[in-house]
Amino acid sequence: MAKPKIAILHYSCPPVIGGVEFIIEAHAREFAKAGFDTKLIVGKGEDVWPGVPSVVLPNLSAGGEKVAPILESIGRGEVPPTFDNVVAYVERELRRELRDVDVCMMHNVLTMHFNLVLTAALANIMADTDGINFIGWTHDLTFCNPDYEKHQIRKYPWDLMSKPLDGCRYCVISAQRQQETEEVLGLPASQLPVIPDGIDVPLQWDLPERLRELYHAESLSTTDIVVMTPTRILRRKNLAAGMEVVGELKKRGVSLRWLITGAPDVYNPETMKYYRELQDQRRRLGILNEVIFLGERFNGRVSNEEIRALYRMSDVLLFPSQSEGFGLPVLEAGLSGLVVAISDIPALRELAGDDAIYFDLEKGNADEVADGIVEAMKGCPRTRHWKKVVSKYSWETVFTNNILPAVMTPEKVWA
Repeated sequence: MAKPKIAILHYSCPPVIGGVEFIIEAHAREFAKAGFDTKLIVGKGEDVWPGVPSVVLPNLSAGGEKVAPILESIGRGEVPPTFDNVVAYVERELRRELRDVDVCMMHNVLTMHFNLVLTAALANIMADTDGINFIGWTHDLTFCNPDYEKHQIRKYPWDLMSKPLDGCRYCVISAQRQQETEEVLGLPASQLPVIPDGIDVPLQWDLPERLRELYHAESLSTTDIVVMTPTRILRRKNLAAGMEVVGELKKRGVSLRWLITGAPDVYNPETMKYYRELQDQRRRLGILNEVIFLGERFNGRVSNEEIRALYRMSDVLLFPSQSEGFGLPVLEAGLSGLVVAISDIPALRELAGDDAIYFDLEKGNADEVADGIVEAMKGCPRTRHWKKVVSKYSWETVFTNNILPAVMTPEKVWA
């Protein structure tokens, strides 16, 4: 299916600061990454992403030279005689920019009062334009906000905000907004699909560039469990036991990635021998995709900054070491709220007590450790909420599951 040309329309975009401004910047970024021909149409702002131009039409903002005096009168509840002429001017500007557009996503401008000249111009365009999928992206509504009571006037042009406009599909950002929009516009909930805002997870976690790339390349937003082990490749670190646990988790249908920070010392024959054994074990257990040696993936060692970031992006610390004098990773994992699966040796038990899942180094209990990790993930409110946020509200997930269908198969979204 050919990708439609996208226009995202709002009063402004970054560097203007605002919640909706940040949302449309994220939308522009995701469309650009997915290879869509995309532009922003705004009253103020600059380019927000490479390859996504921002077309600035000052009269789309409340401060545009032609609209400012009109909107001042509108704010007093008066419609000046020049209103229709200015609407026609803005309409001409918009029609020019929409000539080659297939989808126009209009954020808040149909349900808020900040520029009713723009709202009226869009109403005229949508009423007589075929071939464009107009979407009224509803973040806020003047007609359900008591702070805007003076703007809730039941005549033109204010009433454009209180009724569904011809030629437009509406969506909302939450169930609450769905209920409010249903009441204001009189549309059924089935015609008001919820398309939530998202969160830039790598940015929120302050991931360094290499980990940001890894996060996207490995689709970690939709991975059930991210496991990390900050260690060098040494036999006493007992990474073979961790391999068995990863194999058991995969058998249980868990999607996971195990991120091991250290690289082997190429000048140490013993560590290179052990490294090759681990690679063979990884192949034998069928976990080539699940086990990631960052020493293989990265050019250069993993930095301390990256290790701290790994704690932020991981769910589980896996540390089956046979011998430790202390065990700093156990404390670091505790500060980050990770599930801790560690070997049952005195130094580590001293630190974790009853708050860990333990490897039995004598008997080998990979199946029990795997079960313990699964149960701990289910039983930890922080982890449950964290995984829900990452898996449901990361921008890449919102884009794939909600935004793409709205532009590619709208007849299914607004069935």
